[in-house]
Amino acid sequence: MPRDTLSPDTITPPFFRHCNVKKDQRIKDLRARINALERPSWTREKGLFSLGIPEIDCQLPAGGFLPSALYEIIANRPIDAGAATGFCITLLAALLDYRKGRILWCLNNNATDAGEIYPLGLVQYGLDLSNLTIVKTTRDTDVLWAMEEALRSDTFTAVLGEVKEINMTASRRLQLAAEENNTLTLLLRPATETPGPSAAIQRWRIKTVPSHPRGFAAILNEPGSACWKAKLFRSRGGTPGTWSMEWCDETDHLALAAPVCDRPDRPQNTNVT
Repeated sequence: MPRDTLSPDTITPPFFRHCNVKKDQRIKDLRARINALERPSWTREKGLFSLGIPEIDCQLPAGGFLPSALYEIIANRPIDAGAATGFCITLLAALLDYRKGRILWCLNNNATDAGEIYPLGLVQYGLDLSNLTIVKTTRDTDVLWAMEEALRSDTFTAVLGEVKEINMTASRRLQLAAEENNTLTLLLRPATETPGPSAAIQRWRIKTVPSHPRGFAAILNEPGSACWKAKLFRSRGGTPGTWSMEWCDETDHLALAAPVCDRPDRPQNTNVT
């Protein structure tokens, strides 16, 4: 009978095959742990909502806004409090397009100095006033207490609070409560250069920019639609970015503002001499 032509050196002993399998599994487990740290577990979460701007969604780790997380919106300057408030309203309206429910708004004029809520403005941005509950306070501690109680009551789809100062512990409590009760949580804060640490998964700065009147608005020298520059300066698992946004009355949604080229204040003389 012919002998086996394979030499002993080409045959891998069972011990070494077992070691290679264990090594491959360890590498696979290590890669999974690294991937979980770089891309949080909620990257595949369902039920996301969007502002309708794909350029923003593609830079968010989940491909959209999470309905069960804490977001922080900060005015870039004191005069931008209205723009920051408008951005919060658009987030609330976008959420209600995907999931109906009630909203709690904790007002605190000592924090934002944005004045009272204008009902017709909320309706223009798509909010149903019958689903809005307003709480008026004058202290940050009262706002944070009301927000946490509302989050744990399982009554509201979204909670918004105006606060001037908040520490890491308080923001962490809000983030955990938002995750546990599947509730969108927004912190509206005044202008500050050093907002401090926060557990919010996203932190935005909103700035008012000049509008671009069109049609009759341009002819009558009237202001155009509201325009904002939104800067995402912190995004857990995502990529920061800056976008110029414009409110569109035709679609009742935000859109990226069209770029405006630098032009002289007077038309050039095109006559050929």
